[in-house]
Amino acid sequence: MKLKKFKPEEIMVPEVRVTARFDEETYAQFKRSIAEAGQVAPIICVLVNGQPVLVDGLHRLKEALTNKQPLIDVVIMEGDMVDVLTRNIYLDHLRGKTPPSEMVTVIEALTKEYGLDSEKIAERTGLSRDYIEKLQAISQLTPLIRAALDDERIRVGHAYALTRIKDPVTQETVFFQQQMYHWNIKELEVYITDLLNFKPPEAKGPAEPVPPIMVKCAYCGEEHDPRSGDIANPNTCKNCAGILFRAMAQARAEEAEAARQQQAGADQGKR
Repeated sequence: MKLKKFKPEEIMVPEVRVTARFDEETYAQFKRSIAEAGQVAPIICVLVNGQPVLVDGLHRLKEALTNKQPLIDVVIMEGDMVDVLTRNIYLDHLRGKTPPSEMVTVIEALTKEYGLDSEKIAERTGLSRDYIEKLQAISQLTPLIRAALDDERIRVGHAYALTRIKDPVTQETVFFQQQMYHWNIKELEVYITDLLNFKPPEAKGPAEPVPPIMVKCAYCGEEHDPRSGDIANPNTCKNCAGILFRAMAQARAEEAEAARQQQAGADQGKR
């Protein structure tokens, strides 16, 4: 490592990186200290093909640019873009309060663009392999859920549990349920397991035809299928229904008596 001086505008800031967060009060104190005492700690860069690329010290670099400092102290290391990204993760993660989505983005770049597996990333960043593999999986979540991770509405464990759900719409549906019911990581894992193991009931074949319940006519006694339209069912009170029944019964009796007398007359005529 060497200490050199560079113009602030000569230093390249990579698009993909991790930057430690300050709360408003701490950042205000930081700005005051830079304005009063100047840059005390040098920023750190990797010299990539002769170009100083920022590893650590973005806030100090921004203040130098704002204050139009002509030259700043820079600790220079030789290396490539993999060194830039892995050292950036290592140094900023040590300070805490780094947005998890930025960690995810850098891990994703190391995996897809530079071909590093979780074991090699762990070796070069000091992070555990398990944590790196969780971040690799979290990169597949929707932007909404990754933003919630940055806002500390969920933890890395919650986000990793949601990676078991592959459908983006279902991911966000379950995320909103977690927010509503405030499930801890274990409760969320149990819910997702039940969701993934759910199987809809098997479709049954057509039901066997049920024989019709036959309805007997209250007056003639004949049975009819109620679906045939041969059954009439007027709305009548009990009193009227009784009167109607007696009237019908009397009419049938008179009809039967007339038929009997007619038959008797015919029989007598034959004699």
